[in-house]
Amino acid sequence: MSHKPNEYAFPLQVKEYAAEPVPCIGEWRTLWKAWDVVTKMIPAEALMEKPIPLRNPLKFYVGHIPTFEDIHLARATGKPLTEPASYAQYFERGIDPDVDDPSQCHDHSELPTVWPDLGEMLDYREKVKARIRSMYETGLAYSDRCVGRALWIGYEHEALHLETFLYMAILSPNIQPPPGIPRPDFERMAQDAAAARVENEWFRIPDQELTIGYEDAESDDGPNRFFAWDNEREPYDVFVPSFEAQARPICVGEFAAFLVAVGRQDSIPATWMRTSSGGQGDDLQAFVSQHDIRTVWGPIPLSYALDWPAMASYNEMNSYCDWLGGGVRIPTMEEVRSIHEYVDRQKPSYKPSNNSKKNKMTHTDPETIFTDLTGANVGLQNFHPVPVTHRGASLCGLGDLGGAWEWTSTLFAPQPGFKPMDIYPGYSGESSSYEGVKEEADD
Repeated sequence: MSHKPNEYAFPLQVKEYAAEPVPCIGEWRTLWKAWDVVTKMIPAEALMEKPIPLRNPLKFYVGHIPTFEDIHLARATGKPLTEPASYAQYFERGIDPDVDDPSQCHDHSELPTVWPDLGEMLDYREKVKARIRSMYETGLAYSDRCVGRALWIGYEHEALHLETFLYMAILSPNIQPPPGIPRPDFERMAQDAAAARVENEWFRIPDQELTIGYEDAESDDGPNRFFAWDNEREPYDVFVPSFEAQARPICVGEFAAFLVAVGRQDSIPATWMRTSSGGQGDDLQAFVSQHDIRTVWGPIPLSYALDWPAMASYNEMNSYCDWLGGGVRIPTMEEVRSIHEYVDRQKPSYKPSNNSKKNKMTHTDPETIFTDLTGANVGLQNFHPVPVTHRGASLCGLGDLGGAWEWTSTLFAPQPGFKPMDIYPGYSGESSSYEGVKEEADD
């Protein structure tokens, strides 16, 4: 991992990335800078490409981000939409159908018959950015809690789609490297990672009582508190029985070995690709030599990424667990939270008072809600995953997974006491929310 943060990297300490319940204008500028660089990694003439066939063209997101922000600010302030107001018809909501049955899809915007010129869309974005800045200049960002919520929804939504766009761009043959970021020495990184590998040990997570969710009423009553999405509230208690978890995520090399062992060499993850060169045969070494992995610098040999966390679909990871046998499975959401809590308790900085149920419920103190991510490969610290195989001797916590998301086996569904957001009632729907875990019989 790079020791010197690049110019697009987001801060990792709580006091910097969650200083106040409403993101400050400086945080918006950092986000806008990151969005601009990522969207410019695809040439303008390639923006109508659909790297994921079931989703909208890349150009949709250029319009979607400012349109979404403008709609929510208009609702919060009771003011008209920014012109062209017709953008709300075309760019309010994207499409994300069920992969197994694309006919199953939520409501989404109707795409324009004739797409706006890119220059017009960028001019519109500048007008929406000016509207956001005006919320701070007038003080409404802090004096009107509804406006503050709209700003946070827009900010987090743009950050989420920054990753959406980057992932789609990596799948495109037209991707260009981020300007100003030197190409890493992937071969040297791979050599260092291979030398530092340790066994991926299993750790026992004890029984734990957890409080999941936050109290965050959509009103001006009570203390100034941090925003929670509708699927993060209301708080509820859960008992998580003891189980075992591996220290770190499955790595690319282990997943490749699985594909070879079960004869599924043609069923590779979306970010892998077959090369025209490579060795002959059907053993693991030949398989690795026959494949590349996609990065923002273009494809690199899969052999350079063997120690990276494996990134694959839920079904692919579930098949891997079945292959391992012995009761190994993908953890539930509550088990993942239990892992994070257990790791936090081992840290020298841990203080029981900092994890009090009261503070977690009222959502007011950032130090009791958010995690110090120093050293984590998140927030564009790097534009690529980093090795995880050196972490097998100690349990990984939140953000310790080399830049990968964690799968859980829990369906994304309403929490007890769920109520849709007043300002964004259509947010939550159904989807699924990786470390390996092993089922354990009751003692």
